[in-house]
Amino acid sequence: MLLIAAALAEELQTGLNLCNRRRKIRCGGVPVWTGVRAGAAVRLLKLGVGPARSAATLERALTNFKTTTILAIGYAGALDPDLRLGDLVVVERAHLLAEVQENVPPSEISLGSSWQLAGAEELFALARGAGLTVRRGTALTSASIIGVPEQKRVFFQRFGAAVVDTETAALAGIASTLAIPLSCVRAVSDEAGDDFLSMFAYDPACGPLRRATKMLAAGSWLHRYSQWRERSLAARQSLSRFLTCYLDSRTVTSDG
Repeated sequence: MLLIAAALAEELQTGLNLCNRRRKIRCGGVPVWTGVRAGAAVRLLKLGVGPARSAATLERALTNFKTTTILAIGYAGALDPDLRLGDLVVVERAHLLAEVQENVPPSEISLGSSWQLAGAEELFALARGAGLTVRRGTALTSASIIGVPEQKRVFFQRFGAAVVDTETAALAGIASTLAIPLSCVRAVSDEAGDDFLSMFAYDPACGPLRRATKMLAAGSWLHRYSQWRERSLAARQSLSRFLTCYLDSRTVTSDG
């Protein structure tokens, strides 16, 4: 059975909206949704945000039920300046960024482990055939938000990753350990030049107190929140269009 996994409730809702007979169950204390799309059963799991939390949730869930395929979905920040809001990226490989530390600039942060993801070529062909704006690329996974344009530029130049998120590589590590194929599709929710998440972003010169002060001083909360809602809506619409053709293609394949 397919498992669709997403960090945020609103990301997961794109899948839930496409399913009938939705039902929430608990597997070993982990809440899991079940649903049906055109006769095919689907499970859906909200992971929570960040590498550690999302990986722990996935591992716990998979100790309580079996799945044959995992599709991770969600938003991502663009590192590649050619990517635009709502563009889809089928992740071919995910790199885990080493834990960032105070006073360590982006130019000195190294990569940790990396994993090759399953099914990228097939998902890319499916999305492209449906007329979606999509490309294949590498994802960089960070425990901290990368929201400053200059940071994005440095990471793109150093690692060549198309997007940055906070879960993919950690999920790929769990799936690899359990020998379960994991694929991932991300929708761009902020472009490389966007800075509306900068007040939440990693800052090597700031300790916790200074970061909190910086966030309070940033102001314009309503405007920034409005920017986030606008961009997340565009990304969510792209994910919904992709999931529609993905779930329907699985039904056609199983029927055929």
